[in-house]
Amino acid sequence: MNDIDAVDETVAPRTGDAGAMLTPLSAPGPGVRALMVRKLADIVVLPSGLISSNERSLVADILLQVLDKVEAPLRAELARRVARVAECPPSLARMLMLDEPAVAEQIIGGADHLPEALLIEAAREGAMAHRMMIARRIDLSTAIADACLAYEEMDVCKLVLKRDECLLSPGAVNKLVALSAVNAELQALLLRRRELEPAHGFLMFWWVDGDRRRRILTRFALDRGVVQEALADLYPRVFRGGEPDAVVKDILVLAERRHRPRGVNGEPVSMDIVKRTLAAACRYPSQEVIDAIAMIGGVSRDLAGRIVRDNGGEPMAILCKSLGVPRDEFYDFFAKAGEGEEAAQEAERLLAIFDSMARDFARAVLRYWDWDTNPRIAHITRLMSKVRDEIGIQSINDLRAFDEEIRL
Repeated sequence: MNDIDAVDETVAPRTGDAGAMLTPLSAPGPGVRALMVRKLADIVVLPSGLISSNERSLVADILLQVLDKVEAPLRAELARRVARVAECPPSLARMLMLDEPAVAEQIIGGADHLPEALLIEAAREGAMAHRMMIARRIDLSTAIADACLAYEEMDVCKLVLKRDECLLSPGAVNKLVALSAVNAELQALLLRRRELEPAHGFLMFWWVDGDRRRRILTRFALDRGVVQEALADLYPRVFRGGEPDAVVKDILVLAERRHRPRGVNGEPVSMDIVKRTLAAACRYPSQEVIDAIAMIGGVSRDLAGRIVRDNGGEPMAILCKSLGVPRDEFYDFFAKAGEGEEAAQEAERLLAIFDSMARDFARAVLRYWDWDTNPRIAHITRLMSKVRDEIGIQSINDLRAFDEEIRL
């Protein structure tokens, strides 16, 4: 046997050797896993001149394997460091952006430049906390905003609406208009947006309060004269000639300058009958009166019912203006419908709205309200039906009551 193999186990080890055997193999401090992550992070954050993109991707792939096996503070540290690296591999950035909020905030809130595709994916696959972080970014774009709004979360919607510099897509505006039926804060924020158009405003009219109704009528005032002038020569061809195109006819009716009240058989109705019918509607809106209102107003029965039964009275002011009712007669409708000073004040309030509108504009508002065949309006109406089903609301007045309850 070689001398090197011969060990006398009976000999006691020296004191120094015993102490060496009790010394740990590594010094106290960060574990080897944490040290490895930090060393790899040192490579990822190197300037582009010192490392190639392929090498950076290799290091990122190694980190992907180990990151879910280290503590959140270490992941947050890595996220904070790579947030300053424009060349950070997308796979690593994505993993950190979809991490728990405390980690994701370091890169979503700290990185000046993140690819739009990554932000969209994080908005779609992350939690509401991730979408709120993304909605606060300076570089919020239309596509990113669409992704943030996909889940219809009210807090996210409010954040996006406050970003005036971000242009919202038509689909996003349609969705927000439908959601505003059940949230007063969304209404206020939406009415500030430049993307809002008459169709949106006139739909929102039904569930906003009186102040916002007046704002809608002021902001979306329009004159159909330019359309009427352009289409003037089509009226005789369609209504008197041999070209009864149904689509064109509907548009011409929509754009007509004046409405002439008609009876059951199409006969002209005098203004005296119009005024008596409207006065009856203000006092007692029975179904028979509503049917008569629909006939003389040239609107659907559904719209006539909404106008007559509306608690605010503004829709009735619009209907009366469109029919050419004299202002004194209109005032009497509401002053005589109630009693005392309160009825007089309500009549004065509605008279101010009545006086603020041109007759053609009032007619245009009615046409918008009754324009169920318009693709955009039909789409928003379907979105509204979904919202109503989710919260168990059945009618427009229920929507307004729900909104008032939310505000209280």
